[in-house]
Amino acid sequence: MGAGKRTKASRVGRWLAAAVVVLLLVVIGAGVYARDAWQQLMANQAIKKFDWQGMHLSLEGIRADGFSLVSSDPARPFAVSGSGFVLGWDWQTLSLASVRVEQLEVDIPEWPEPAAGGSGAKPSLLPEQSPTWLPDTISVSSLRVDLPDDTEISGNLYVELAPDPEQWRMETTELWINGSLPDFEPGGWRIDGIKGRIGVAGTTGVESAKLDILAGSTLNMKGVVSPDGGEAVRLEQVKMRPIGSTLEAGYNLSDRSLKTMRLTGPLALDVETLQQANLKPQSWNFEGQLDADLNRVDIHGATKGAAGLEVDLNVRWPFGGTPHMDVSSELAGSQASRILAETLEQWPAGIEISDGSLSARASVRLPDAGLSLEGRIIASGMSGIVGRMAWTGLSGTLELSLDDNLVARTSELQLERLNPGVPLGPVSITGSYRAPLQVLTQGTVSVVRARAGFLGGEVRVKPGEWSLADLPVTVPVWLNGIQVDRLMTVYPAEGLTGSGTLQGEVPLVISRQGVQVSGGNIRALAPGGTLKLPADRLQALARNNETMDLVVRALQNFNYSVLNSTIDYDQEGTLNLGLRLEGSNPQVRDGHPIVVNINLQEDIPALLTSLQLSGRVNEAVTEKVRKLMEKRESGNGKN
Repeated sequence: MGAGKRTKASRVGRWLAAAVVVLLLVVIGAGVYARDAWQQLMANQAIKKFDWQGMHLSLEGIRADGFSLVSSDPARPFAVSGSGFVLGWDWQTLSLASVRVEQLEVDIPEWPEPAAGGSGAKPSLLPEQSPTWLPDTISVSSLRVDLPDDTEISGNLYVELAPDPEQWRMETTELWINGSLPDFEPGGWRIDGIKGRIGVAGTTGVESAKLDILAGSTLNMKGVVSPDGGEAVRLEQVKMRPIGSTLEAGYNLSDRSLKTMRLTGPLALDVETLQQANLKPQSWNFEGQLDADLNRVDIHGATKGAAGLEVDLNVRWPFGGTPHMDVSSELAGSQASRILAETLEQWPAGIEISDGSLSARASVRLPDAGLSLEGRIIASGMSGIVGRMAWTGLSGTLELSLDDNLVARTSELQLERLNPGVPLGPVSITGSYRAPLQVLTQGTVSVVRARAGFLGGEVRVKPGEWSLADLPVTVPVWLNGIQVDRLMTVYPAEGLTGSGTLQGEVPLVISRQGVQVSGGNIRALAPGGTLKLPADRLQALARNNETMDLVVRALQNFNYSVLNSTIDYDQEGTLNLGLRLEGSNPQVRDGHPIVVNINLQEDIPALLTSLQLSGRVNEAVTEKVRKLMEKRESGNGKN
């Protein structure tokens, strides 16, 4: 029994010994095969130097602590070094199954030179047929590739190889590309200083790729300039963050050409400075969606300026055509005037908005030279201050167009009330304004209809057209139905009363020095009315003058049938009235007719200031005027 066991054990031992010998022979043969394969690779790829460090042979394959190789082909210079190399065998076919590399560094100092013969053809990046010794897969845990022009690629990579190179496939969960691109001029626009750090994850093949853009990716541009040299638009220091976007591309590796490309997904854009003739230079930020290919870029989302203006934006930029933008914005409340003043280059000074809303929509085109715009501004219930005047209830639509000229049109702009001290309203305007962009203050005003309620009647501007480039111009203004009793209530003096209805015409002469009136007139409608002026206000005029004493007594209760007055107003703000009254006072001279001719003079700015300080406009205007008066008095005191 014991002898049988020993015989069986010896047989097992002999079989194990034979198996070990066979495996050693296979490993040695594999090593010789690997050596021959590498020698063939080195010869085919013109590798002049190849070193292994710490090589180990095992049943799993070949392991090496490190390796390096250098190309001897001047047309394709490169150097490779790595560590943690494992070459796995397929024992059934006695072929390479896989290559794993923990760390791989590739240095390509120059791009491959054109093929010999001066044809300029680029050498193919793919062999015509895969060598039989290539493994099925190659995986690199940590890859770094240094390319010309300070371009670097780093990350991980998994490669599936096949006998047909057209079926090769690569995959990565994180691959970063750092580098710069040459200046780009799509459709005449110039984009320069392009640098980026783009992270991708996805798969690529020999003919196409689909990659997701990773968080942290950025594309920086030093400048984006419109075709007219930046006169229309200039962007400085642009940062694009296509986080979460997807890149799909089709290409030909034989001639290294990009056939198709599409980038879609979320986009964040930061512009350090946007310069445009109608906007104040400032930073802008955008968040939205991007859809771009080799022929055009579409962007839609929301942008916000440093001043706080938020704009919904829709951009379509065909590289072979004219960029087009649709923009819209909504503003409400007291911040609207500040935002507009800090955003628009030519926002009128002194306009403050306290209530209501403002919405704007525009379609903008950016041709090779200049800019064109078609837009609409809608005001709803807006109130505020302009200068020292209060305004309330502004509503209506303003149509805008912009190319070489600015054209503004309104069909029915309504203002409930405008109060510089003497209230006007409601105000209604239909007309237009056209001006060259270079001198917006020298345009042409066209009035179809303009009216304002005033002291129980109305003020109307005669329809017409006036060029502000040809100053002075005269604008006829008609006064209709003005009520004398309302006029007396706004004058800051006690005891003034009256009745009657006035009408007339006031020619406003507008010049570069200001506004004046020359030769205006006003008259009372039949049957006339009454005037009652307090005696204490006129008593000083009657001293030692019998005629003036008669006038003073008559005007304390004067029934007039005729009231005519000339009106003149100079640029310093002095109003001169040449007043003629015909009528009687029942208590004077038994009611006999009396004709009174009086020349009156009033400082209108001072009168309005008095009314504004009295609180007849609103508290905000009163406070504003008070501060202006204090500042003026303080300045005079220093002088």
